[in-house]
Amino acid sequence: MLNRALGPRLAGLAVFAAALWAQHDGLIGVFFDDGIYVSLARSLATGEGYVNGHLPEPFPGVHYPPLYPWALSLLWRVWPQFPDNAAVFQLFDAACLGLAAWLIAAHARRLPLTPWVSATLVTAGLVAFPVLTIVGVRFSEPLFLALAAAAIALSDRAHRDARFAVAVGVLAGLATLTRSIGIAVVLGVALGYLTRRRWNDAALSTGTAALIVLPWTLWVWRHAAAVPEALAANYGTYASEVSQAGLGGLMHVETLGVLLPVMRLLLPSVSAGLWYTGAMLLVALIAWGAWSAWRSAPSLVSGATAYVAMVALWPYAPDRFIWIVLPWLLLFLALGLRAAWRAAPHAAPRSAVAALAALAILVGGAREWQSVTTGGFAATARGISAPMRALIRVINAELPADAVIASADEALIALYTGRRAMPAHMFHWAGRSTVNLDPAATHAVLCQAGVTHVAVTGPGDPAERIIAGIEPHFRLRGGPGLYRLACGT
Repeated sequence: MLNRALGPRLAGLAVFAAALWAQHDGLIGVFFDDGIYVSLARSLATGEGYVNGHLPEPFPGVHYPPLYPWALSLLWRVWPQFPDNAAVFQLFDAACLGLAAWLIAAHARRLPLTPWVSATLVTAGLVAFPVLTIVGVRFSEPLFLALAAAAIALSDRAHRDARFAVAVGVLAGLATLTRSIGIAVVLGVALGYLTRRRWNDAALSTGTAALIVLPWTLWVWRHAAAVPEALAANYGTYASEVSQAGLGGLMHVETLGVLLPVMRLLLPSVSAGLWYTGAMLLVALIAWGAWSAWRSAPSLVSGATAYVAMVALWPYAPDRFIWIVLPWLLLFLALGLRAAWRAAPHAAPRSAVAALAALAILVGGAREWQSVTTGGFAATARGISAPMRALIRVINAELPADAVIASADEALIALYTGRRAMPAHMFHWAGRSTVNLDPAATHAVLCQAGVTHVAVTGPGDPAERIIAGIEPHFRLRGGPGLYRLACGT
């Protein structure tokens, strides 16, 4: 039998190794947020402050909590040569994911699963190809998961020492300073304490977390108005996004599909009726498993539930936000299958439970094998990087240092060319959809910001709406292009 302490250590090492292996040669900024995080880190490291320094008129970075950019800024100071210093960013993110694996697997020893099963499930959840996609770029999820897992694991311990509750509050507060949805961790650990009638611990953890987050909240409140209205959908506060989206963006039929990304990972492609039946069955098993884990790990269940509920209500597509909690969902699914097996009255339903478990393992394993062997988890980042490399070469070779570029993934352009950049595509939220700023208004915003050139990444780029009739400075057939923006006097 696997040693209870050895299993979590092996899980942590395996995930760390896999996360390092999953790093690729894609450019930083291909998924937008990763570029903003690194741009904010550069601004902190170079003394500009917590501002979006890649923009032609920098303003405070109120959209992104500061802990992850601050951590990257420390690494930037150690190795200030970009993009070479991306290697230390990769090492840091891989280490955070490995630490999270160790913490989650160690905490899972509280659950009624054998050590090798829980360690295997945690490892499988964090080396699944969607998570490898996340850790392969500079997202804050690995650091967030490590902090959240530490807070939840510590709060589920039986210690009634006030110092432990304060430590839980510190960790939950830091998780919130890494990703705003970390408020789910604050709520989860408090509920975990309350269900055990540990009123003082709930108050201490929540109060400490609030004190940790309060300075950031006040800073955002003070600087939120500095964000131009045209850029508020991407750079404004979450409150401004919710205001744009309205209640229709929060309460929507898509809310019920928050776990569908996980179902698509575990179920084969079959007819819609059969597929949704299987999906509802798996969701029910996850809920059953969470219920069975409540007695031994209440903070885990309440924290994961609060997190999933917030992802469901948010107007963004849930995929990226759900993948990072995949190890917890797999643990709940295993517990649900175990409960269904034990509750089955005879051999036939037990065979059905076993068949469903085998199907999920086979389908998930086959998709993982295909993605890992073909490099599919990195395909999107590499695909976006290709036209960007061409644009970067032309901009660096032919445009003056004071050129201002409007482009998709503007932080990427700024990081690799040293020029200021801003988005060529501007929009606002309307429910769970977006409405583009019309071309004339976009053109006016760009000219007011001093934009000199517009970069187009390829056919279908929304920026093509504002360069109609302009001769390109550079254009590849069916590929990227660069245009001089004509601004009247």
